Amino acid sequence: MITIGYRLNERFWATGIATKTVKAMTDYLFNDIGINRIQAFVMPENIKSQNVLQRNCFVKEGIIRQGYVWKGKGVVDLILYSFLKSDTTK
Repeated sequence: MITIGYRLNERFWATGIATKTVKAMTDYLFNDIGINRIQAFVMPENIKSQNVLQRNCFVKEGIIRQGYVWKGKGVVDLILYSFLKSDTTK
């Protein structure tokens, strides 16, 4: 299992870069490294990042309430998304 994260400068939002990069990462991690589970944590208000994960077949597993101390934001909830290698054959 591995946890991924990403950050993209605002001027490049809505260009498809994040979606394509996550696709390349998942392909590499599943096919070249042999990872079985990829997961990502997203703050609930970060809809754009949630959309990136959903476009890449990640499944929303649930909310981790007050699960992280985020610099400048304090204690925040996180949404857990995952993608399993077996999901690629569905």
